[in-house]
Parts: sequence; structure tokens; C-alpha cells
Amino acid sequence: MHTISVQFRTGAAAALLATALAGCSGFGPKKDAVATDPNAYPATYRTQIATFLRQSLTNRAYFRGAFIAQPMLAPVGDSQHYIVCVQFHSSGQVKNKVAIYFAGMIAQFVDSTPEQCGGAAYTPFNELAAALPPT
Repeated sequence: MHTISVQFRTGAAAALLATALAGCSGFGPKKDAVATDPNAYPATYRTQIATFLRQSLTNRAYFRGAFIAQPMLAPVGDSQHYIVCVQFHSSGQVKNKVAIYFAGMIAQFVDSTPEQCGGAAYTPFNELAAALPPT
């Protein structure tokens, strides 16, 4: 019985030590953490989208003649987020996409709706043409 009691005390002491160390190791909420603004303005949106599209577009024709609008706050689900409308012209077709931002970063890149991008003021997306992958 004495052996079990010593093992129990040793195990309990080890568990207490582990718990105490875990409290110092950064688990749990940080007191100095800065809250992330979900609607931070995407200041580098043109570069971010060009980089994203360079990695994901397979049709090289989309890189030329694309247009982009400035970020605007718009309803996305039950909240508002910055969105950026992008328009592609290829083979006589127009494709409208929207980048949805969260905390200044692209969270989604999907087909746009007329409500999202119907009134967007587009400008040439020269950064995308400059990001044309090598042949």
C-alpha cells in the first residue's frame, strides 16, 4: 500500500507541475493580444489579387484586359466585409468575380452577384497583366 501511495503522490505532483507550467506557456487568452479588425481595409488589394490569380488561373487569356474596382464595404451573409470586384474579358465572354476580405486578407474569391458588383467602377487591372506567368 505504501508503494501505491508514493506513486500516487509522485503522479499528482507531476500533474500539478505540468498544470502550473502550462499556465506560463502561453495557453489561453493573451492579455497583450490585439484584437483583429475583421473589416481592416485591404490596402494592398491589387497586389494580393494579382498574386492570388497568378497562382490559381489556368487560362492565360484572363490576364490581359482584366478590370478591377476599389474595395467597398458590402453585405456578406449577416455582416459586412470589404469586397473587390474583378472583371475578366476572354474569348468574347465577360466573367465577374468578387474577392471577399476578412481582416485585410482574401477569404474567398467567387462569382459575383449583380448586387455585389453591378454598379462597380472598374479600372484596368494592369498588375494582373504584369503578373502573366512565363510561357
